[in-house]
Parts: sequence; C-alpha cells; structure tokens
Amino acid sequence: MTEQVAVLLLAGGEGRRMGGQDKGLLPWGGQPLYRHVLTRLAPQAGWLAISANRHLDDYAASGHAVFADEAAWQGMGPLAGVASLADKLPDGIDYVQLVPCDAPLLPADLVARQLAILQAERRADACCPYTINGPQPVCALLRRSALARLPDYLAGGGRSLRGFLALLDCRIVNFDDTRAFSNLNDPQSLAQLGQ
Repeated sequence: MTEQVAVLLLAGGEGRRMGGQDKGLLPWGGQPLYRHVLTRLAPQAGWLAISANRHLDDYAASGHAVFADEAAWQGMGPLAGVASLADKLPDGIDYVQLVPCDAPLLPADLVARQLAILQAERRADACCPYTINGPQPVCALLRRSALARLPDYLAGGGRSLRGFLALLDCRIVNFDDTRAFSNLNDPQSLAQLGQ
C-alpha cells in the first residue's frame, strides 16, 4: 500500500536557530541531513517530494521533485509547502507523509504504523506520532482529502501544523523511541547526535 503514500520533506525554513543556514544541507554522517531522511523514507512511500525555498538545485540533485512555496503561501511556515504541493500530487496518491529535513533517525515503520490506523479508521483525516515528549506534528500522515482545508486555515491566519491537525479528526500512534524523532535544528543538537 505504500504506493498510495507521498512523502513531503519539509526543507523550506529559514534555519534561524542554525544562523540562517539551510538545515537540510548541513553535513551529518558524511552527507547532507536531508539525504538521511530520504534514505529512511524512500522504502516507505511511492513518491517523494521536497519543499524548499532556496538551493533548489542542490535538493534537485537527489532526483526527487522539488517545489518552492507558491506566491500565495510564502512566509506562512511549513504548511505553505504542504499547500503548494496539494495540486501537484500524482494520481493514485491518497496520503501525504510529512517529515522534517533535520530528523535523520526517523523510524523505519513511521508510515506503516500511521497508515494502518488511517486505513482501519476511515473517518480519520490524519495520524500523528506521539512520544513521551509529546506529539510530533511535523511527522503527521495526512489523508489527501484533508489538504482541501488548508487554504481556509492559512487565509484565516493559521500557521502551525499542530493547529491544523487540531481542526482535523486526527488519531495518534505511540512510538517508544524518542531519539528517532530528534530534530537537529540547532548547532548543539547537531553536535550531540553526531557523537
């Protein structure tokens, strides 16, 4: 069933906590961070795309589709990337798995466990991983039909993934490995996980 899942790697941020550097392109373990994420997610999905607003050629070198935020959504955070992708999804894609560009240790069963819930609970719009550190909305799995609600949410001033998921019928799935969801979004966390 993974052929019905698209992965959207979110790499469109400004990297403020990294001094303005493009986090996805920072080296870790011998290659850019985003490559580790793609390696983890490629076996879990039928199609992969990258949301980026700079260094588009660097991301395109991965061989996957790269999309910048559309003008209507620019400056609206990670959901801008999701909204910009909505009308570009290939036929046959029923689910969109979101992943950040700076989480190189994501679980090998991230998609499978969330997909099982959405397929069993047809009314649910989305599924979100949950660890002892709380929800991980940037790793949510969305039903494609839920994306239709994004334009109104953004037009009304909504910006957070957590806020958008709160509007949906969103289920949770518990993951025990909190380290798998580590975001390397500042120099300290990058150095610590590198050790």
